[in-house]
Amino acid sequence: MRKEIIFTGFGGQGIILMGVIMARMMEHFPDLQVAQAQSYGPASRGGACRTDVVISDRQINYPKSSRPDLMVFMSEEALKRHLPEGDPATTLIVYDSTLIGSIPPPFSKIYPVPATKVAEEELKNRIVANIFMLGAVIDLITPGGFDILKQVVRKSIPQKSEALNIKALDAGYQFYQTHKPT
Repeated sequence: MRKEIIFTGFGGQGIILMGVIMARMMEHFPDLQVAQAQSYGPASRGGACRTDVVISDRQINYPKSSRPDLMVFMSEEALKRHLPEGDPATTLIVYDSTLIGSIPPPFSKIYPVPATKVAEEELKNRIVANIFMLGAVIDLITPGGFDILKQVVRKSIPQKSEALNIKALDAGYQFYQTHKPT
């Protein structure tokens, strides 16, 4: 088993944190290996940002994704830059439908998630859109792993924002329960 995930967007959205949390979560699965790599554009805020997470039951020799199973896009620029790395027949494309209009053909395995809209309108803080997104995709990465993800999120964020982040995580997971991709 090998699962390759790419989270991408722009600096300031918590993209790297998403990858770090996923990698930390894999510590709870001793039979699996995990590698996480990250890259930034020249500007830390607003510039390109990406993190790759590779999960495998075998040794990982290369820490970046070569054939992503899942790509999570949080900006239009990231979509334009990284979508060609996906395989239209096999890669599931998850995207923030607040910030990205649509996914172009021939990609057909798509899952729109209004992460930023929910973060702004319901949670009143756009900064938790990334955590909402994690809640919405966790079962696509590790089915049944939500409770472990919640533990890891609690340990990975500042205590002063824990309640808001857990609320966002729960909301994302509830969104997934009612809007599962086909």
